[in-house]
Amino acid sequence: MSTCAECKAFFAIPENADDFELSKGDCVREEKDQKGKYWLSKPVMGDMVADKCSYFMKKVAN
Repeated sequence: MSTCAECKAFFAIPENADDFELSKGDCVREEKDQKGKYWLSKPVMGDMVADKCSYFMKKVAN
């Protein structure tokens, strides 16, 4: 079972941010169309199940 926190599009909200919650983050992904590139973002919880997410990309370890 994969979770949002394991995806490379997941960015955790920093502790000093106004909307900080434990395991809360943003799912940020790049899109392209004929006009150019843009980014879509939506708030997610890191422990959400991501098995059915078509945008899930496993983070690679450094």
